[in-house]
Amino acid sequence: MQQLVPEKELIEAPTAGAGATCRSCAHCPWMAMNGLKAIEAALKEGGAEHEIFVDEEVRVKSLIPLNRMLDFAEQLNIKVKGNA
Repeated sequence: MQQLVPEKELIEAPTAGAGATCRSCAHCPWMAMNGLKAIEAALKEGGAEHEIFVDEEVRVKSLIPLNRMLDFAEQLNIKVKGNA
């Protein structure tokens, strides 16, 4: 993202999770375990071990930032899955 808007200062938002060990998802060792091959396998193979369930209220609220990201990509004519 920084390459798309070099004139802006992007700040990583700290998460300060319940475990008090969280600093930022950008520096999370658990997130670092999600390599491209593992993500590809999860998407191709599916299965119960890859399912995540969230409350409907959380699902609806999560659409707000997701749609903002898609709108941002559209404004910059960036192709994303679904319109690529």
